[in-house]
Order: sequence, then structure tokens, then C-alpha cells
Amino acid sequence: MSIRKEGVHWLFSEKFNFKDVPVAMGYKSYLTSILICANGDNQLTQAERDWVVGYASAFGAPDEVVEKLKTDPGDEDIDSVISQEAAANDSRRCLVYDAIKACSADGEYSSGERETVTKMAAKLGVDAEIVKQLEEICAEEAKLREKRLALIYPTGTPL
Repeated sequence: MSIRKEGVHWLFSEKFNFKDVPVAMGYKSYLTSILICANGDNQLTQAERDWVVGYASAFGAPDEVVEKLKTDPGDEDIDSVISQEAAANDSRRCLVYDAIKACSADGEYSSGERETVTKMAAKLGVDAEIVKQLEEICAEEAKLREKRLALIYPTGTPL
């Protein structure tokens, strides 16, 4: 196993408790769906795009998928994209969570982004109460991250 594959395997295990790495086929629709949600307010910020591209790279998405994400306008129909591959559907709650994280990468989770996330979630059979709980978890995690970083680096990060 290459070093990169070992890292991706570790990340999937650490973050999701996966025993193996998902097949590459599921990356395109999964990641494109996240990008579409981040553009739900018709303002895909650089921070949101960077989050999706970084996430894709960290989790071992094929190079051609990562390159497309760098310029994709994120304006496709969410219904069409999400129905393209079963792999995205198999991790539907995770997809909703990741979309919320990407939408929040610029420090704002707008009503347009929330509307697109909710639409995608409904298409996937994830009800509004689950979406609300995932939004709350994302907000709590953001606060906890700030607290952790302040404790580890009280004078600011070194880089």
C-alpha cells in the first residue's frame, strides 16, 4: 500500500470508522453535491471551494475530480447530480453533514445554502429533524475547534 493510500485509509477509519476506502466512482457526485450546496446562495466563496477541494484531496479523490472541483461553478441541479451514483446515496447523512461543513467554511451558513442542503437531504430521505441535528453538531464542532486551538496555541498558530 502506498503512503498516500495508507493516509487515506487512516483518515476514513479515524473519521468514519470505515474498514476500507470507498471506490472512486462515488467521489464525483458526492463532492459535486457538496459544491452545489455551498453555492446554494449563488455565492460560492473561495473558502467554501477551498474546503471542498481540500476535503476531496485529503480523502483521496481522483486527480481529475479534484481538478474539476477547482473550476466547477456548482450550479448544476442538485436532484440530477445526487441521483447519478448510489455511493453518494449510501452515505446520505454524511453527505448532508459534509455539505453543512463546506457551506460554513466561510464563516456563514446562509439561508440559500441551508435551503439547498435541505432540498438535497429530502431527496436522499433525510428528514428535516436530522438536518437540524447535523447543523447543531457542526456549530458545536466549530466552537470546540476554536476552544481547542486557543488552548493549544494561546498566542496564535505558529504558521
